[in-house]
Amino acid sequence: RRRPFIMTGSVLFGIAIALLFINIDMPMGAKTVYFIIINALYWVTLTSCVIPHISLGSELSDDFDERTKLRSCAVALMGIGTLIATSATLVLVNFYTELFGGSETAGWAGTGITYGVVVALIYNICCIIVKDKEPKNPNLKENAVCEKHSMGESFSIFCTNAKKAFQNKALRILIIINFCVNIVVTLGGGLFVYILTYVYKYDDMKTSQVFLVQGILVILAALFAGYIANKSEKKVVMAGGVGVYALSFLLICVMPVSDITIYIVLVLYSIGNSSFWTMIYAMSYDSTIVEQIKTGDKPDGLYTSLIGLFMKFGNSLGSLAVGIGLQLVGFSADAAMQTESTVEGIRILYGVAPAAVLVIGFIVALRYPITKKKYNELLNIYNDKQAGKEIEKELLDKLI
Repeated sequence: RRRPFIMTGSVLFGIAIALLFINIDMPMGAKTVYFIIINALYWVTLTSCVIPHISLGSELSDDFDERTKLRSCAVALMGIGTLIATSATLVLVNFYTELFGGSETAGWAGTGITYGVVVALIYNICCIIVKDKEPKNPNLKENAVCEKHSMGESFSIFCTNAKKAFQNKALRILIIINFCVNIVVTLGGGLFVYILTYVYKYDDMKTSQVFLVQGILVILAALFAGYIANKSEKKVVMAGGVGVYALSFLLICVMPVSDITIYIVLVLYSIGNSSFWTMIYAMSYDSTIVEQIKTGDKPDGLYTSLIGLFMKFGNSLGSLAVGIGLQLVGFSADAAMQTESTVEGIRILYGVAPAAVLVIGFIVALRYPITKKKYNELLNIYNDKQAGKEIEKELLDKLI
């Protein structure tokens, strides 16, 4: 039930990526509408690949530790992909510009088409590799007739299922953590460039070096987070990671402005960021066991999509906070130099606002209920139920 979405969606996603890079000669008004439509297509097709791809991880293994290893590898490879994208794009543009007779427009178009083809190809290779490893769709019985629903009916069904999903305490906690962290991902990411430019006065070259080091550290930290989680508990890594993440922002306020401060912050930031991205979906996979026991459904896709939905809510709020925060500290985009009070305001805003939000995430993470022992007990209950055995309601209530 995952592979058809990934295989078809990835081709459309690849086309959307290519179209974002291709400049079409048309009036500015028409061009604005065109790119709004293409941008919407990009995000819809991205989602059609990402949600089933992440959900597939839950179905490839029900082992508590193996799921963590899977997500550690996924986050590490995501970091490698990010490094390639940030470092290779301009190289590709220059290559295609020279190839097509010095046309920079053709250079960007060639780069977009290359990325589109690579993304579609890699998603489809993934689908080929996992063929026959994905369980059969439990919602499709033999000779079953698929019901067709209108857009309104589909939305109503989604809302009903989402309401049922929110009754799962573990999922509610993950969504709150996810919402808080993604406010900070956008807020902190948006303000970090201002910190490097106006507080630390780094030029473009030095700023690029910082982001290169950050990318490498994120990859290493993802593997480190997975290793620690397998030696302890996922909730420990999640809570600890969010706490370290908060500390990485606070240090900008309290430590002197120096290269040493930046690189200490980068280490802590990478540990916190990677711990979150490694654990959030691994823990989401585990939380579905509650619904499996209660109803027999496997709501992996629903849980992944809800996390993605609140991720976007957090990103949107974080973007809004960047703009409002910069206005409050008196930042002027037109000024060649910012005042001392504005520069100090940027420093305080970057250090305090994200840390305050992350403290909420840290406190909530401590309340996450599913430990390795509890998950294995719930898995045994689920297997017993599948085998037709009676389930002790008192034991189940105690565990969930």
